Amino acid sequence: AWFRASPLPTIIIFAAHCARASMASSFSVYARPRRIAPRRIALVVAVCVSDLLLTGLVFGWAPLLLLLQEEGQYHELCADPSEPTCVAQENRLNLIFAVASVAMNAGALPVGLFLDRVGPRVTIVVAAIIEVSGLSMLAIADSQTFDVFVPAYVLIAFGGCITMMASFPASFLIMRYQTAILAAISCLFDGSSVMFLVLYAAHEQFGWTRRQLLLGLAVMSAGVYLLLIFLWGLNEKSLRPKRKPGVNNNGVIVSTPQHEQLLNGQASDSAYGSVEVPQNTPTRIPSTPTMGKEDDAAFRLVDIDLRKQMKSLEFAYIVVYAAVQVLRATIYIGTANKLLENYGDREHGYLYTKIFSFILPMGFLFVPSIDYLVETRGLSKALLFTNVLGVLYNVIELVPVLPLQCLAFFLFTAFRAFLYAIISAFTAKTFGLKNMGSLMGIIFSIGSVISLAEYPAVYISNVLFRGDLTVLNVISLLSCMLMIPLTMYLRKYEHDREEKRRAEIALETGVAHNHCERETYSSLMDTPTLGVTYLRSPGNAPHNDPFSPE
Repeated sequence: AWFRASPLPTIIIFAAHCARASMASSFSVYARPRRIAPRRIALVVAVCVSDLLLTGLVFGWAPLLLLLQEEGQYHELCADPSEPTCVAQENRLNLIFAVASVAMNAGALPVGLFLDRVGPRVTIVVAAIIEVSGLSMLAIADSQTFDVFVPAYVLIAFGGCITMMASFPASFLIMRYQTAILAAISCLFDGSSVMFLVLYAAHEQFGWTRRQLLLGLAVMSAGVYLLLIFLWGLNEKSLRPKRKPGVNNNGVIVSTPQHEQLLNGQASDSAYGSVEVPQNTPTRIPSTPTMGKEDDAAFRLVDIDLRKQMKSLEFAYIVVYAAVQVLRATIYIGTANKLLENYGDREHGYLYTKIFSFILPMGFLFVPSIDYLVETRGLSKALLFTNVLGVLYNVIELVPVLPLQCLAFFLFTAFRAFLYAIISAFTAKTFGLKNMGSLMGIIFSIGSVISLAEYPAVYISNVLFRGDLTVLNVISLLSCMLMIPLTMYLRKYEHDREEKRRAEIALETGVAHNHCERETYSSLMDTPTLGVTYLRSPGNAPHNDPFSPE
């Protein structure tokens, strides 16, 4: 009787119905994303194929080395011709890989600057010329008659670097799957190191010569590059704004016509590409007088001047994070054989070394997990999860039990896949497309220089601790643990900055911010909300295309 007589339950029920209706109208806008244009899908697939075939070829050096030794390349340097190999031959062959790996690391920055200036299509043309030339030269090289092994391998390394850097802009064509595409690019770069192993297996199985195998790969590469050039010709214009976007007082691009219509509740099926709104059902998104200004703050680092981006805390963070974690990954890979031998792998016929070599290229298996974590849980949780993986594999490798190291292999492979994917995703989502090549080049270059510390670190372990890697691994573990509070600080910094911005807006408008309402933007480091934050590169992302998923 009280329930029917009292107005309070009626008000509660009415409020609940209104809340459900409001939420339904809000979420209905995002229920049916538009289909993705086939030309964009085709380009992303072609990019993935090129990454698998070409980007990390130089790191598949071991099987190529076996093939060159079988042919007797540089065997003329041996004092005793009866010996199957000698130190002089090994040193000359190892020089090929050493110079090429340095060239690949050093090329990241100039390639990134070049990419941002001319665009991916021209960059791919340059990559095609360099990569195909390198493969062709490696196919016909001979240590006595045509000694071009070093320049050929350098060209392959540099061409692979250019191909990978030119792959990153493809992630802006399908923004809803941007993280998955970036993760795939990183993982396929690692996976491409198996290509020379495949060629060596074909050599053993069918007796094909190095010339036949590499010329065949060169022809296949030329076909892939021609396809990429054609598809970029169809898609590259989608990375340029078709209308003049909104710009704030600081020169930051903060909106597109579609973005403004979305925020004002006027998005339509023909005007906004990320949603399909029925024409006969007007839909509005709940908004506040401060909504547009909040988004202005959200895009403060997107597509602005490169120097301003480099001066930001976010850039300093990702540089430090990448330098520390890439060095740790380099140390683990460089010392894995020695560590396993210390634990008794020799008595098992180096079984666990072979298991590690098999598991390491399997990072592509974690692409769905990377995409899910970044897009549904946010960058901060993805970064913290990557740190946790790093701590776990480091702890397990300190335990001298060989079977347990298989778990460390699995965790390290996941860590490495997450690491490179998160670095590229953080850069893309924080800074946008305009300077992504330059920023990634800077990050990779600094990381490569820091990674040179791996050699003296291992040398000191051998000299001072007689090959015992425990101290080195403990230092690696502590450095990873330090990244956890650093990540938490960045997350708090972004939250505090946003709260300060909201307080300023409230003073300007006289409308207090209601913290109970669903936020249109809750910090880039946290979960993307309501799809509005898909406009992470509003000046250059392809929102204007009729079939854009954004």
